[in-house]
Amino acid sequence: MAKKASKTLLDATLEYQEEYEFKKFYDIWLRTCEGISSEQIMSSGRTKDGKKVRTTPNTLYGQLEEHVTAAFRRPNSKNKGDDGTYKLLEAIRKFMNEEYKGILLEVHRETLAEFSDKLEKFEGNSSYNPKRIHFTRPARYVKTGNKKGQAIGSKTIKIYGHYADKFYEAKYKGKEGYQGKAPDSWYSEDIDGPQNPPLAQALFGKGELVKIGLITIIDRAIEELDNEIDNISINAKRPSELRRIPSVRKHVFSLLKNKSMFRKGGRPNLGKMAQSFVGMRFALMKGRSKSAASPKRIIAFVGKIPEPSGEINTFSLTNKFKETAMASLIRAVIGKETYKLRWGEHLNMKGMKVPKKTTEENKVEKAWFDYLWRN
Repeated sequence: MAKKASKTLLDATLEYQEEYEFKKFYDIWLRTCEGISSEQIMSSGRTKDGKKVRTTPNTLYGQLEEHVTAAFRRPNSKNKGDDGTYKLLEAIRKFMNEEYKGILLEVHRETLAEFSDKLEKFEGNSSYNPKRIHFTRPARYVKTGNKKGQAIGSKTIKIYGHYADKFYEAKYKGKEGYQGKAPDSWYSEDIDGPQNPPLAQALFGKGELVKIGLITIIDRAIEELDNEIDNISINAKRPSELRRIPSVRKHVFSLLKNKSMFRKGGRPNLGKMAQSFVGMRFALMKGRSKSAASPKRIIAFVGKIPEPSGEINTFSLTNKFKETAMASLIRAVIGKETYKLRWGEHLNMKGMKVPKKTTEENKVEKAWFDYLWRN
């Protein structure tokens, strides 16, 4: 089971329930594919009269990268190389090593979905599917003797996945340029057979060379976009925007009900109020609030950080507001010019109006004063 993780995003700290694993799997996949030589996959180029007439990249990754590109496409292939895996692998590598910096962001969601969509186009009936690459050879051939490998008749069949089948072994074994026979699992006479050649293993895994394929890794990254964040600690740079968070509104109203947070005349102790926010964890509602922005997006805006992917359960503040910011937050939460405190005074601070006492109130106050003076 993946362990919890603490990560830094600019000046914010995110505590995850689970550590990401997709990048670790990608690094293993990349090392594996770059460590498998062209000789191991019987694909080190074609030889004629002892000389190579067609060269290929010297690793499985290199051959996957060049798959269906203009320089290395198969003879008569209708694929021109513009939509092959070359540009896709280049984009994935750039994402993994440059764009991804330890935290998945909401902006990564579309990128990963696009990677997944493009990789899926190499499965099934696609002409780009390495399992469906075909090679033509005689339907019948001499299997022993001096004429071993010689065609019998003119009928041909197609072999899918890899060319180095039993016919290739019979015809070329012992001759210069022979690269060895491929495992039976790499080729088939059936286009929809179980063949799983090296290029397909690199893309989809489930083979003896590559067990976890690239598409599985990208799908894992997409799943991990939704890893929950237990808490995010932010340095609030736009504190008044917190007014849209219900748990913050609730705390502000609790402060307004607390007489110990006020001086005489309804004047709030803004510094003390601001300090009460520091370190306190505020719950976030799942999904969207009544406003257009989700609570998570609001928190990212307040902290001036990119929006992380995954739901955030709680957030906390690492900095104390300035008194002016605290006053702005109170005004934003109240949403009106006057506010009567529960003990009868009105909230008295910049930006708020304190109603003048009525004639009747003055009379009552004067009568009370006179009573105290006489007694």
